[in-house]
Amino acid sequence: MVKTNYSGLNPVVVKALTNLHYRYTDETPKMWCSHIRVSFRKLIEYNPIFFSKNEYIHITERLYKDGEFRPEKRSFHIYCTACDSLVFICDNTEKCANKHLNECIAKIEERRVAYYRSILWK
Repeated sequence: MVKTNYSGLNPVVVKALTNLHYRYTDETPKMWCSHIRVSFRKLIEYNPIFFSKNEYIHITERLYKDGEFRPEKRSFHIYCTACDSLVFICDNTEKCANKHLNECIAKIEERRVAYYRSILWK
């Protein structure tokens, strides 16, 4: 995710948030996205001080080994709240995920400016 400092946030919310980015080995990225979308939106909505609506979650696979769930490797997918979709990123890095997020925000802003101009033009 974009934000990593959660000091002052309810510990239950922090635990829920950290568990959202894990997907189990039997889930596809689309299945993962379908079950975290509502939960993540609620966290953003009910905690506006800590989160903005322009964030993402990077998927990390979770493996069951020796009686415990352990993090495995990062996936090439992120869930972006700006475009509200599951996105395949070209490189498995924070830089690539941030680039996608910035492009989404820029597109949304361009659409908003074009809409306001059309209203003012009328």
